[in-house]
Amino acid sequence: MPDQDESFRDLERRFSSWLRRLRLRDALIWAPRGLAAGLALALAVSLGSWLFPFATVPTLVVLSVGFALGGLEVAAAIAYFWPHRRLESARYFDRLFGLSERTSTAFELALQPAAAPEWLRRDQWADAAAAARRVDPARWLRLSLDWREALLLVAFSGLLALTLYLPNPQAQRLARQAAVSQSVAQQIVAIEKLKNEIQNNPNLTDQQKQDLLKPLNDAETQLRQPNLSQEQAVQILTQTQQQLKQLADPNAQAQALASAAQTLGQNAQTQAAGKLLATGNVQGAAQDLAGIDASTLSDSQRQALANTLDQAAKQLASSNPGLSQKLQTAADALRAGDAAAANSALAAAAQALAQTGQASASANAANQAAQAVASAQQAVAQAGNTDQGQGQGQGQGQGQGQGQGQGQGQGQGQGQGQGQGQGQGQGQGQGQGQGQGQGQGQGQGQGQGQNGQGGNGSGAGQGNGNVQSGPAGTDPIQGSNSGNGGQTTYDPIYAPDTLGGTGGQNVNVNGNGTGGDVVGQGPNGNTTNGNVSVPYNQVYSGYASTAYQAVDNAGYPLNLQGVIKQYFTSLAP
Repeated sequence: MPDQDESFRDLERRFSSWLRRLRLRDALIWAPRGLAAGLALALAVSLGSWLFPFATVPTLVVLSVGFALGGLEVAAAIAYFWPHRRLESARYFDRLFGLSERTSTAFELALQPAAAPEWLRRDQWADAAAAARRVDPARWLRLSLDWREALLLVAFSGLLALTLYLPNPQAQRLARQAAVSQSVAQQIVAIEKLKNEIQNNPNLTDQQKQDLLKPLNDAETQLRQPNLSQEQAVQILTQTQQQLKQLADPNAQAQALASAAQTLGQNAQTQAAGKLLATGNVQGAAQDLAGIDASTLSDSQRQALANTLDQAAKQLASSNPGLSQKLQTAADALRAGDAAAANSALAAAAQALAQTGQASASANAANQAAQAVASAQQAVAQAGNTDQGQGQGQGQGQGQGQGQGQGQGQGQGQGQGQGQGQGQGQGQGQGQGQGQGQGQGQGQGQGQGQNGQGGNGSGAGQGNGNVQSGPAGTDPIQGSNSGNGGQTTYDPIYAPDTLGGTGGQNVNVNGNGTGGDVVGQGPNGNTTNGNVSVPYNQVYSGYASTAYQAVDNAGYPLNLQGVIKQYFTSLAP
């Protein structure tokens, strides 16, 4: 290309400014169109969220802004940086500005200098530059927005804002899913903590730790699966709880050991072992039991120790036959006066007790893990249940009282209490007597709340029955109740004095022993007051096991199963 004069360089500068303004005009034309496309995509996504629960309103707002700005920026950038060939652009400007192909000819002569002599090229460049200086590019390349496209933007924006403002029917479901996901994540952290506690438990063997960690590891792996539903998470935790409950013996050694600890604590020789056993220090109790030397005991001490060991062996016969047999062997050796055999048997019993302590520690750890998983299951089952409701609880109580009257009469009374402030009392009495009965009960109920789901409630009822002294053939009864509904007094039931109603035959029962027909007669004689009781820790496990089994098999709602199980767990000794 030959050297270009000042006219051609001036033409190139003006051509470059025209090209920049052309790019800017194209960017302003296509930017609203890209914005409209982004808003249309955001509107489609927002409408889709009404059909499928995949995004919350804040997320949709962020997506809408992103789509809109993305469409605008992409369209403007493509339009501005779209490649323009020099000759094609020069011909376009010649047509647009009415330059009669001056600009395109000047560029062609610059590319092909041999096509014309030098003087012709310079004259043509000068003419093209002069024509270019007369052009006003702002007149022909206007930077403006089409009003029809502006209306389209307003329409898309309004529809999008409306879909985001109106209540989304999927919002509640999305909120519940988010709450479930958050709850599952929290339970995974809780399981990790529980695994660390088991791993660092010095009372467990490696095999016991492995057995306890396996269901927890499986549960954690399953809970980490993507797109896990609430029902699936609850089912996973329920199965894990059942597996842990199988590792926790319901007849657990802890109950038998508690009874044995009480028995051992009654003897001076085993009192220290009994105290250690009662506090859960099974290994210490085993060492103390092994330290007893039968050769240093008197005959009376050996006999007393034999009786204590014999009683403890009977208490452990069903739950731990091995330990029971060794204690019985030691007791027999003590009665026979064989100190060496007694010491050997005591050492064997101590070793069996230490092994039992390990089993008890494993059962306790499994029970605690099962309770923790049950709490996790309950938390996941209740996740997302943000509706508030009101619940009602009902309780029932029954009480019975018997009293002995003076002379030959007897008195009996029964009382019943009904939850929610209702009480009933019924009584029957003969003769003159005084008696009192009291009962307690607990129950559960469901109610309906406004703008929400039904809540759950629990109530407790208490009924009292009192038999008061009265004339022959009458027996006033009072029933009272305390529960969720307050306290009320129930009126005595109607007891007619005649057969067949008013005007019928009078019926009187004389209970003072001086006259009248004898309706019934019971045994007479002095009564002996006794005290019969069963240790609480011996009966709790059976009650709790029966309740757990009933909850698992009766098809209770998931949000109630954990509540019921937690109630029985709170009653553990």
